[in-house]
Amino acid sequence: MNNCLLTGGTGILGSHILFEWIYKSFHENYSDHLYLIVRSKEKSAQERVVDILKHESSPAFLKEFSIQEIFQNITVIDSDLNDIKKEVLESYCFDYVIHCAGSTSLSHTNHTKEKVYRENLLVTKHLLAELPKSVKHFAYISTAYSFGIQDVKVNDSISHYNVTQFRNAYEESKYQSETFVRHYCESKQISPQILRPSIICGRLIHKPFYETPKYDVFYSWAMFLFKNASKSRGNFRIWIDKKSGLNIVPVDFVAKAILHATRDASIKELNIVNPKPILHKMYVEKVLQYFNINSYELMQSMPINLNVFESLYYKSIGAVFEKYISIPDLKFNSEAILNFIEELKLDKTLGVHENFMNLINFSVEKEFRRSY
Repeated sequence: MNNCLLTGGTGILGSHILFEWIYKSFHENYSDHLYLIVRSKEKSAQERVVDILKHESSPAFLKEFSIQEIFQNITVIDSDLNDIKKEVLESYCFDYVIHCAGSTSLSHTNHTKEKVYRENLLVTKHLLAELPKSVKHFAYISTAYSFGIQDVKVNDSISHYNVTQFRNAYEESKYQSETFVRHYCESKQISPQILRPSIICGRLIHKPFYETPKYDVFYSWAMFLFKNASKSRGNFRIWIDKKSGLNIVPVDFVAKAILHATRDASIKELNIVNPKPILHKMYVEKVLQYFNINSYELMQSMPINLNVFESLYYKSIGAVFEKYISIPDLKFNSEAILNFIEELKLDKTLGVHENFMNLINFSVEKEFRRSY
């Protein structure tokens, strides 16, 4: 038996793991069964999943199969992950878990700190405590930034590094969760696996391209400009590290990498990263010009005597991204993930560099509206 329990299946990444599972079920003869924990809202849990599968933003390949065919290998468990009980889980037959649910908020507010601690660490602890004894493998979906701030290139094993400084509470909560998962699973004879995607963008492998159900993380920067660029007066001084960049990976590639990893017992940890980050100096100017901000200056330190627009920027989104674009970036030894990229015969930059402005333009055309 290799049946799987997936959490977070209605989220950005979780929904794409679901899509990839369906793809493999029909194209690669996956005979395994997938269980999804989804809570009812205005609609039942089952209806929510059906809506996602039938949504216009979902991959085109889903149209090859009927909903009835898809649900032959998928069961929706209607429950809130926060309080799901062992008695419920024991009524289903699965032996491994992909735990994808969690918060990705990068804000520095006390509310956010409480939220990421609760949704990333406490929920993970609860889920592990309620798992049936049949579970032998637990894949935790963390973040490549759980390494925190490092001045050396990191490989896939986090235990080799001194992890003490974080950019925000989100990174710290993911590191804490990783640590707990590893120790708990080893004490219960469960094989732990830590998979760490970097910054996720819309699809670049499966049509329709650029789609993502939610415009998160780096999209928030473009969202700020979309809403506020017209307020810019005079010169806009933006603080960036010109030698650093963003490590961005397409969501459909990440889903493929996760299912690949869960099938390979030799993979204990994997950083799902882009072998070549896109430098800030390569995209910042293009994005500013796209939003008709043509008077700007790339600064190597925090500017002083801020004008009105600069004050708005640095008090809001600039504060969130300061430690991602204004200081040296986290660098990865990408040998392991590069092997998988080559196996899929994909471009080494995963198409991110050539499509970055297409991703921005797509999000603007959608007015950053959430799909589902």
